[in-house]
Amino acid sequence: MDLSFLNLTFLFGALGAAVPLILHLVRRQRAGIHVFSMVRFLISSQRAIVRQQRFRRILLLLLRMAACAILAVIFARPFLRDQDETVFAGTQPEAVAILIDTSYSMGYGNRIALAKRRAAEILNELQTGDRVALLTFAVQARVVRELGSNQTELPVLLDTQVNATFQATDYVEALRAADDQLSGSDFDRRTVYLVSDLQQSGWNPRSGGWRLSPGVQLRMIDVGDAQDDNSAVTGVEIPSIASGESSAAAVGEDRTLSGDGRTLDVAVRIWNFGQAPFRDEVTLRVNGIETGKRRVDIPPQSGRVEIFRQAFGSATNSGEVMLGEDGLQVDNRFYFTVNAPTPVRVLCLEERSRPDRPSEAAYYLSQALSLRRDPPVVVDVRSPDALTAIDPSEYDVVISANLSVLPRAAKDGLTAYVHSGGSLIIALNPAVSSGIFNSSFGELLPGRIASISSPDGPRDRYRLLTDVNYQHPVFQPFSGPRHGDFGTVRFYRTARFEPDSSASVPARFDDGAVAVAEKPLGNGRTFLVLSTFDLAWTDFPIREVFVPFLYESIDYLASRGTMHERGAGLYRLAGEAVRLPDDAQHVVLPSGEQVPAETSRSGRKLFTQTRQPGLYRVQSAGGLLTFAVNLDTRESDFTRMDAEAFAAAMINPVAASPEARETASQDRLARDAEVERRQGLWWILGFTLIALVLGETLLANRTHR
Repeated sequence: MDLSFLNLTFLFGALGAAVPLILHLVRRQRAGIHVFSMVRFLISSQRAIVRQQRFRRILLLLLRMAACAILAVIFARPFLRDQDETVFAGTQPEAVAILIDTSYSMGYGNRIALAKRRAAEILNELQTGDRVALLTFAVQARVVRELGSNQTELPVLLDTQVNATFQATDYVEALRAADDQLSGSDFDRRTVYLVSDLQQSGWNPRSGGWRLSPGVQLRMIDVGDAQDDNSAVTGVEIPSIASGESSAAAVGEDRTLSGDGRTLDVAVRIWNFGQAPFRDEVTLRVNGIETGKRRVDIPPQSGRVEIFRQAFGSATNSGEVMLGEDGLQVDNRFYFTVNAPTPVRVLCLEERSRPDRPSEAAYYLSQALSLRRDPPVVVDVRSPDALTAIDPSEYDVVISANLSVLPRAAKDGLTAYVHSGGSLIIALNPAVSSGIFNSSFGELLPGRIASISSPDGPRDRYRLLTDVNYQHPVFQPFSGPRHGDFGTVRFYRTARFEPDSSASVPARFDDGAVAVAEKPLGNGRTFLVLSTFDLAWTDFPIREVFVPFLYESIDYLASRGTMHERGAGLYRLAGEAVRLPDDAQHVVLPSGEQVPAETSRSGRKLFTQTRQPGLYRVQSAGGLLTFAVNLDTRESDFTRMDAEAFAAAMINPVAASPEARETASQDRLARDAEVERRQGLWWILGFTLIALVLGETLLANRTHR
């Protein structure tokens, strides 16, 4: 038992117990000298009376001091805090999130089996009362079991639900999901166990900014192998030779194929990520027929390009590149298609200040997007009221260029469009009002605008875009040197944005404020740029990175795969959604399984089961179509990241946030108040005080003054 007090401040009142002592010392009477004629008869009786009176006065002093002290203790509200639970339990309960890497590099050797064993060891070390969440992750995290105290089912889930996938790695997004699970716990001890091969490709040190919640600890468990040699086919390109062109024409973005076909060069990129030379054969198959084979010899940490001269007999072709044997076979195959491109259709919604004059935002967007030809982009500029007369599902992407208010009918149409698989880009109006904007767009926003900076600030004071997640598909192409610098873009006004729990933030300003936010909504997603697409708040539209940024955003949101991800071929990455023709009937997976083509509420068909690499056959009324799915071969590079630097970047140095400390303090006070109310020790002390006062009164009346 531990004696505690609800109101410790009142204990200072116990100093009042010194008041009777001070008064006793100050007012102490000196014995006087009295001369009696017959002294000898009084000596013995005088001594007895003095001793008796002295004892009574000391007792009376102690009673008065005790009464003052007990009165202060009563106001301090004492109670006994039971410590038995911590004595028998040994330690406080803990909230644990176990994150297991299931990216395709975990299929190398026995990594995934080792990861399961390490996770099982963590489970065995847990105590009764601990709460556990189990998650797997690759590009995105998947919650296998929500945070809970039931641990009996976890070994079975480890065995059945944890398997290597065909996707790459994103450690930050995985930690976000684990952090969200732990945020539902009020335990003081919270830990994330990250079980992975710790590849550098899963984390870009330049994409910092986000950290775990205060107080959350990170434990990293490395299951990588010492032998990690690996080679992979990293891309296929078809350099155009038509009319002496030297630029690369993307596979599937056919500027050269005619109805009779052409003979083109197929450039196959191969990289040896290992520490030993790679010697084997590379084979090209087109439309199921082997058309070429080469012997390759690649030094360690090097790459090369093999050129195959290939005659394509029609405008619709499929191809496959096969590399020889190594420790990780899944990245030794690369699939592509050579088809005529279809244009990307974009609907741009604008708000005009004058009926006869287009807005600057819509002008910059339409001019930038119309420059591209491979594939072409068709832009329709309309007012939001026109949504009642057109079908948004006919467009790959809808852009809210500068809307300050979204009419109710337009909002309902866009919400249904996004839920059914559409994509929406939202930018701000220079005269935006945060309250009206939040209410008008509602669930289409990945959060809410809290405030907007003053329009009267000087132009020489601006924000920069310095915190960019270069793992995000839109920004990944800009990660290399001389690939575009967002740090040169100036933002003269910004909006303070509060993202919701389902949103991700791929870019922030230099003050930590959100610059770009996105969130999934139904089968689609929304992409919010916290600035304008004209020159009112920023010089972004006239910077060199603006046009590539638009192209990457459009390709990403239209499920076309970004220019970087396509390399120079028409393909998707594993896990990406693919829009099917409206008359599609079913899709045949690379495994041979036949999956019906499902129709969304808007009549749009979106195929999301691209979990494995290979060629997918789409049966439609118009015939048989093919699309290719490949791995993100950045995952094929087994280079290790700096674990200490990663942990330092992810762990929050703040032990607990002010809000958490305040909440914990309030909770602790409420618990103590309830315990004190049940015990009621102050009643006992009150009766004791009454007894002391009565005793003091009786004793004072019998004591000589």
